[in-house]
Amino acid sequence: MRHYEIVFLVHPDQSDQTSSIISKLSSVVTESGGTVHRSEKIGNRKLAYPIQDQFKASYGLLNIECSQMAIDEIKNSFKFNDSVIRDLILNTKKSLTEDSALLNQTKEDSEKESYEQEKQRKYEEEKSLKEAQQNKAKEKRDKEKLISREAQASEEKNEELPELKEETSVSKE
Repeated sequence: MRHYEIVFLVHPDQSDQTSSIISKLSSVVTESGGTVHRSEKIGNRKLAYPIQDQFKASYGLLNIECSQMAIDEIKNSFKFNDSVIRDLILNTKKSLTEDSALLNQTKEDSEKESYEQEKQRKYEEEKSLKEAQQNKAKEKRDKEKLISREAQASEEKNEELPELKEETSVSKE
């Protein structure tokens, strides 16, 4: 039996089928007497160039040890599965069991993305807090202006009242 690495891309609209395809391929290998050393659902990734007018695809990866008959069956299943837009089957010299570089890169990218999202969320939160403080300060200034205007108006009325009192007292005499 030989060692193989299988990578396939699933159409982004049908990316939920990636796990079922991996399990189907694993069962084909085990039924033929082979072993699955590694199976990974890497997830959605941007493609280097469009394939069938798609810019993203869901990646799946298997490292297996099986007979040529099982590989022929896997190739045949890829041929008749419309959700698989690209596949690659490679001979390898040994079985690989650790996480693939692509999976590690995807994890790092998602960590960076979540960090950036958290950073953006904190920025938006601080921005809204600052705006709220500015609005409160503006309301306070407006209220103080209104109070000072009212005070000025009442002072002007008080100044007018003594004049009126003097005029009325003069006219009474």
